[in-house]
Amino acid sequence: MSWAILGLSAGFILVTALLFYVLLKSTQSLLVKSLALLLVTVFYWVQYQALHQYAGWPSTDELPEASVLIATYIQEPDIKTGHKGVMYWWVRDSDDINAPPRVYQLPYQSQLHEKTEQVIEEQKKGSVYIARKQPGSAGGNSLGVSFDKVSKAERF
Repeated sequence: MSWAILGLSAGFILVTALLFYVLLKSTQSLLVKSLALLLVTVFYWVQYQALHQYAGWPSTDELPEASVLIATYIQEPDIKTGHKGVMYWWVRDSDDINAPPRVYQLPYQSQLHEKTEQVIEEQKKGSVYIARKQPGSAGGNSLGVSFDKVSKAERF
């Protein structure tokens, strides 16, 4: 068990114990007790949502400025069900070679889907590509990602 999990568990236990004390042992008004209960309930919900990032759930954060694409899983849009499609990319930040890979959930784009599959096929042959965010892509509908092939001399 990691120290992070132990620390989080200890934090939850501490908050629960404090709430137990406030609700059962204090002479505070019913309003204060109710607010404490509401606050802890909201805290647990926020923590649950935040822990998805630690439990291996895909991140919806922006991609790093430059990253190495390791693998993909793509679900194309389905008109019958109304599913808009999604792309999952396993990437590693190219600036930090010791960084573990991270999964990103991206909105489906047909052109990027095609380019991603081309890059994955080339990587199976031994090539390495760096995915770079394009300047000015933030706020637009496009993800603004380009792939650059890295030569043997540039490999990390």
